[in-house]
Amino acid sequence: MPVKIHGNEYVTVAERVTELHESRKTETVSIDTYIISEDEIQVVVRAIVRCAAGTFTGHAHSKKKAGGPEGQAPLEVAETSAVGRALGFAGFGSTENIASADEVKGAPQRPAARQPQARRAPPKPPPPGPRSEMPAKEPKDDGRSELFGLATKMWPDKDAHAAICAALSLPSDGEGAITEHWLDKGGTYKGAQTYLAEVRRQESGGKSFEDACRIVNAFAQLTVVE
Repeated sequence: MPVKIHGNEYVTVAERVTELHESRKTETVSIDTYIISEDEIQVVVRAIVRCAAGTFTGHAHSKKKAGGPEGQAPLEVAETSAVGRALGFAGFGSTENIASADEVKGAPQRPAARQPQARRAPPKPPPPGPRSEMPAKEPKDDGRSELFGLATKMWPDKDAHAAICAALSLPSDGEGAITEHWLDKGGTYKGAQTYLAEVRRQESGGKSFEDACRIVNAFAQLTVVE
């Protein structure tokens, strides 16, 4: 039975696994999990679900120093979340949310955004002088606006942030997921645009959005351990 969290409905991993086995009939189904990276900070797990509809991959990570069940059993929590995401991509559970109820319940609540402090009036510029001063640097364009603009153009019916997280196969899709799972692991906004374009190309070839994301599997390519 779906669980309502923060106004959205999610299905537990146990329910998704039950649904997988109930739907198999004469077909063979399987769930395989792999640890793709682990250090003293976190563990990242990949889950692969094989069923009549095809092969589907999900990823999840757990922080070893987190509070509650995540810190007490980080491998088990990451494995459960990865299985839930793979089953979600396979179409088991809610079609509106890839994340499972287990994953969302375990996610830490983020603090409220800080209120912006009043800014002091900028100092008056000095009078014009010789042209020997260094020119002011232009603000750096890191490609974030282009990435979100690309997602909006490609999938106008989806939330741009959620579409980017799904297209990159990130372990979570909450606020800050792009920074935590993509930028902090060496990815760039510019590089993400390439993966989004490949997902769109797969869709143009007849694949569903979920299948295209699974085939490209950008997060796994970013974090793969040679």
